[in-house]
Amino acid sequence: MEIIVVFDLDEALTPPEVVRLADAADRVIFTGGGRKGGAARNLGVQDASGTWVAFLDDDDAWMPHKLTSQLRIAALELSHGNSPVVGCRVEQVFKGDSKTHVVGGIPSRLIAEDEPIAEYLFLKRRPGAKRSSFFTSTVVAERWLCESVKWDESLDRHQDWDWLIRVGLVPSVSFRQAERDLVSINVGSPGSISAGANWEGSLRWARRVLEPIGTRVFVDFLLAQTLRYALQKRDFSGVRLVLRSVITARRFPGIGPTIIGASGLMPRVTLENLMRCIK
Repeated sequence: MEIIVVFDLDEALTPPEVVRLADAADRVIFTGGGRKGGAARNLGVQDASGTWVAFLDDDDAWMPHKLTSQLRIAALELSHGNSPVVGCRVEQVFKGDSKTHVVGGIPSRLIAEDEPIAEYLFLKRRPGAKRSSFFTSTVVAERWLCESVKWDESLDRHQDWDWLIRVGLVPSVSFRQAERDLVSINVGSPGSISAGANWEGSLRWARRVLEPIGTRVFVDFLLAQTLRYALQKRDFSGVRLVLRSVITARRFPGIGPTIIGASGLMPRVTLENLMRCIK
């Protein structure tokens, strides 16, 4: 096993106490600063020498036996001639002003055999924390696959979904998830890209990546994600543009995605509190 830590920072400008956080690492890499998660992951994969790659974002934590449990699943998939991408269930940590709430068993439904990853993630997406998910910090995949399908460094959001969907296009790739909670995910960490409300970037990505896959996935995504971002930002020109795209697609969205989209009218803190309460 090798531990590679990638700082999205300029080495010359990085305080020594920050660098010391990676004392246990086999290697430390600096991106130069400001290149974001996709570039950091690509550099880490490029420097790796093992058969397998496992990602871990800096605001999440692995639990004991994570890799052992996932590599058992991976070995079984390999024996069936598949190239596995293995995730797992997680616990999400919601940190409020006075209390910390932990919700486990996420997602409630694991991806089915031969289910397209885009349909699993977006089609009829249900409200609540336990909706379908495949977090980056859960991913274990073969190094050759991570080298073949690089993270899109131009994206400022949806990097994880983009990578998973493109990986799913590779012949023989199978997605599996361990049933146990093996990763702790912190929700709404300071500076988190997922906490932003960039509906323009979300809409561009959906049109480029999801619309060719199918209108059902495209429309459900627009309602659950892009519309919610536009509402959070109170950008009603964006709301109109998203709704026009849905109407043009001539496909009714699912009830779950519609409810998620409308939740953009709530403050983000209220939304996070509501998510953890919906089972």
